[in-house]
Amino acid sequence: MRVLLTGSTGMLGQSLMNEIKTRGFEVTGIARNGADVSCDISNDEELESIISSINPHILINCAAIVNLTKCEDNPGHAYLVNSRPSSIMSEISRKAGIYFVQISTDHYYTGDCHKKHSENHPVHLMNEYARTKYAAEVFALTNPNSLVVRTNVVGFRHDLKAPTFLEWVIQNLQKKSVMTLFDDYYTSSIHVNQFSTALMDIIETRFCGVLNLASRDVFSKKEFICALSDRMAYSLDNTVIGSVFDIGGTPRAESIGLDVTKAEQILGYELPTLDEVITSIIKEYDEGLNK
Repeated sequence: MRVLLTGSTGMLGQSLMNEIKTRGFEVTGIARNGADVSCDISNDEELESIISSINPHILINCAAIVNLTKCEDNPGHAYLVNSRPSSIMSEISRKAGIYFVQISTDHYYTGDCHKKHSENHPVHLMNEYARTKYAAEVFALTNPNSLVVRTNVVGFRHDLKAPTFLEWVIQNLQKKSVMTLFDDYYTSSIHVNQFSTALMDIIETRFCGVLNLASRDVFSKKEFICALSDRMAYSLDNTVIGSVFDIGGTPRAESIGLDVTKAEQILGYELPTLDEVITSIIKEYDEGLNK
């Protein structure tokens, strides 16, 4: 089984590369730099040539600009990276009979607090990031043999120049830096390694359509950080409670809990709770320290 994975050097890409290899599949990662194959996915000819030469059975696209400000400041570039490649990959996959997987986002909901949103819930496109990711979903679904996955993953990238949200939180807890805990920003974040396992299980069923794949719990950023700090025995003395609406800047979705009932039915098992997400995070963290 040949798999082609775009965005293979990112946090999710690295985790998926490991999971795919563990299953014994042949996988080729592509990214701008540092991957098996270097590729600018906004270059149609380059992208088409690579897909043709690899001739994969499965094509997974997890390349994206996820920084809200960068997308807002340069919507044209955000479209060329987040949206248009999905159209190209979807059409190539449709013609070649390739199973296409587009990794999307949960950044579509607002004003619902702990609500769990199903795949059919109306979306709110509050910024350029959401618009470009939703356009990618629409493009992907022009191929009936495609899967669009909505999620919110947390994990480690081990890049000191660009720490992930999780790495930033742990660094601040270790340094006892002042940190604001948002009690009105809700997610269903899942550890990236748990997501990769569940995604590959879904892929092996060849399910097509839109699917939520995340934690089965919905929790605030405050609840997440409190649970993490408690398990890692860090003090919260230097934290304050605040509102995500005080950040300013780019409008953002803040009630992004996902209903994963459909995914659990397909998988035949329950997706992780918040406590299980924290356990998986700490396991990866401890393994990193012991390397």
